[in-house]
Amino acid sequence: MLRLFLGLFLVMTIGLVLALQTVDRTFDALLDGEMQHYNQEAVRGQAWSLVEQLRGLDGSARERHLETVRPHYGLGLALVERDQVALTPQEQAELAQGRVVMREQYTQFISRIDDGSQLLSIKLPAEPSLMPFYIAVAYLMIAIMIGFVLFFWVRPHWRDLEKLRLAAERFGGNDLSVRIQLSKRSNIRDLAEHFNLMAARIEGLIANQRELTNAVSHELRTPIARLSFELDQLKQQPDPSQNRELIDDMYADLGELEEMVSELLTYASLEQGATVIVREDIQARDWLDSVVGSVALEAEAAGVQLLIAECPVEVVRIEPRFMARAVINLLRNAIRYADERVQVSLTRAGDHYEVRVNDDGPGVPLDGREKIFEPFARLDASRDRRTGGFGLGLALVRRVSQSHRGHVEVTDSPWGGASFRLTWAHLD
Repeated sequence: MLRLFLGLFLVMTIGLVLALQTVDRTFDALLDGEMQHYNQEAVRGQAWSLVEQLRGLDGSARERHLETVRPHYGLGLALVERDQVALTPQEQAELAQGRVVMREQYTQFISRIDDGSQLLSIKLPAEPSLMPFYIAVAYLMIAIMIGFVLFFWVRPHWRDLEKLRLAAERFGGNDLSVRIQLSKRSNIRDLAEHFNLMAARIEGLIANQRELTNAVSHELRTPIARLSFELDQLKQQPDPSQNRELIDDMYADLGELEEMVSELLTYASLEQGATVIVREDIQARDWLDSVVGSVALEAEAAGVQLLIAECPVEVVRIEPRFMARAVINLLRNAIRYADERVQVSLTRAGDHYEVRVNDDGPGVPLDGREKIFEPFARLDASRDRRTGGFGLGLALVRRVSQSHRGHVEVTDSPWGGASFRLTWAHLD
């Protein structure tokens, strides 16, 4: 605080002194003519009176008269010879017109007595010798007042900045839960709120990264363990003709690993904001037909009827690749758990699009409808790993919806199964 206070104090004090000096000199220059007129008028009467008293006297009598009246005027009165005073042409013209000539910053006044060679010099009393001291004391008092006011102004700012510094230090020391609470009157409240938002975002990203890393390591163990077991079996197989089944299983495990890595890369790019979402106007029916066609064989193999319920939208504004991936994941999830049928529709309500996927499977319990959108989430035995998938499909759907300024939710379908509703805004 001391460093901040001293810095502001010196800047404000020096700035105020310079401002006062600048104003003083500026007004002196601007009002010079008016000040001359004012001072001439202030002394003109006394000068005229003295000149009238001296005009009828000779040189020695004039000196004696000045000695007599000098104590009563309180002014420096003296007779000077014209040739002893270097008069400028302008001053000579002013004296010829009967005006008073001013010198030495309005402290000396010269007046003509008559047409002779003598002039009357009038000097104002000298300023008190302590005037510079008083000026210094005045500036010191101003500085003290500035420091007093500045201290009470800086103190709450310093207190809030110190809270921000300590919070940043703790956050840098891996205390990611630290947040700043400031008064509504604080001038850095907006900065503190931005810090809190940044801290929450970083904490969330790191937490997601840790969860994702732990989940990935757990999920990779299964296909890797199977590959290791199948390689051991392959080495011990005496008949090469019987290797075909093991090799097919190994290819299946490799395909599983490849699919998992692909979903992980897609999810990570959306989660970290590394992918720029650029929307396009796409023919809705053609796009939905191609998406449904991508999983038609999977539905047929599972004995599930896959239908497009309705698609009254002509043009849809999306990022086609990621949105297609999201809808395909919804369809695969529905096919995986459906008994006989899956239905998909694409509609528009106001400024939002909606894709709805219904199935007639076991549905999703209420307490798990939010959890299923988390990476690698598992609900129960009816939806565990043996039914297929890695737990990333629905998490990827949520990230795609968020990147389109939308959301995804699950409710009950008309057939008793699950109904997934994916909505997003029409405008970017």
